[in-house]
Amino acid sequence: MEERESEEREAKIFEDLCPELMEVVLSRVPLVTRTRLKCVSKSWRHLITSLRHSSPQTTSSGLVIFSKKVEPNVHQSSLIEVRDHQDCNLYDSFRHKFPWLVDSCNGLLLYANKENNNNWTYCISSPLLNQWLILPQRPKSWILVRETIAFDGHNPFKIICFSSQEVDFSAGKVSCQIFLSQTWKWKEDELTLLNSNLLLERECCYMDWFGPSVYSSGRLYWAWCSSMLVFYEDSELFKLVRLPKSKTTKKCTKYPLYLRLWASEGRIHYCEATQEGYCIWIYLNDDDDDEYEWQAKRSIMLDRSIEVVLWVNKTMKARVGEGMIQPCAFNEDLQVLYFQVPPGSIVSYSFETQKMEKVWDYGKPGEDYFMSHVFPFLFNSVNLVSKDMSN
Repeated sequence: MEERESEEREAKIFEDLCPELMEVVLSRVPLVTRTRLKCVSKSWRHLITSLRHSSPQTTSSGLVIFSKKVEPNVHQSSLIEVRDHQDCNLYDSFRHKFPWLVDSCNGLLLYANKENNNNWTYCISSPLLNQWLILPQRPKSWILVRETIAFDGHNPFKIICFSSQEVDFSAGKVSCQIFLSQTWKWKEDELTLLNSNLLLERECCYMDWFGPSVYSSGRLYWAWCSSMLVFYEDSELFKLVRLPKSKTTKKCTKYPLYLRLWASEGRIHYCEATQEGYCIWIYLNDDDDDEYEWQAKRSIMLDRSIEVVLWVNKTMKARVGEGMIQPCAFNEDLQVLYFQVPPGSIVSYSFETQKMEKVWDYGKPGEDYFMSHVFPFLFNSVNLVSKDMSN
């Protein structure tokens, strides 16, 4: 009875407000989800959400699609601007000679190239300003490493490189190379690895880990097989954390492409592949080592029958094999998770509506699906030659 009277009072308030005035006021409300508005009445939540979907605000979070060998020794990167949960636009497309896009962080892209002498070289790029800077040669540049950008969007950046071959699990040490934009030089160091016994306890492939890292609040995060690796930028140490495991989880494979992490609402989220689809977990406490440090937030049920375009330009439903639908990016503003689907499509899954929509096509029938990769991208104009990058 009380709830009904409350709803009637709210309806009376809405009747007294000018619709145009309400739209102006609500258009200034940040892009937030219903789950963050629990203290607001149901009527207001519904109105705010409806306005967000009918007149979405601009979001700076987008996508970058990297395609290998557009022409011999020429590769292409395309910046995709996200307008809303089911609409994207091509912002820019540019060609370059670097055959690998290895990381994306707050407006910066890191490319790699393997020279004829088997040494790896790197280029840091600020695509919105069309800036490309070749980095000095890395120490032990012949070793294949995991390269990651540590950049908060404003201050000088770092690049962290290390190889699983140079991780001493028994001693808890990681040999790594760190590039500092302040000095424009590399430094080598052997850093502490906490909880290194976690990888010794489980069957896992130590050699490879995939997907972009996550940089949040001065820390880097990677999903590495059945563990999460954390790098603390200030103290320069590594730590392993157990990843959660649901009852229907899939076995860890040699190439765990489904492992993805992202930051949202100030916390790290983990996307675990299950038999039915994916389970989303939240990392609760970075200083807590017990088994309750992860909390399950939601499940995503995947329909593996998707529309594909055949050679004869006809559209039909086709079954996508297990492990082929890969999460590739997350938009916190819109609360949308993006998936890369063969032979070359991007679909979005809205956490608000629980609906999946096709938003972009980047591949053609017959092309190698694995020759293209999708990374998150933040539309941030970073000036690599400014004094801020060296202070």
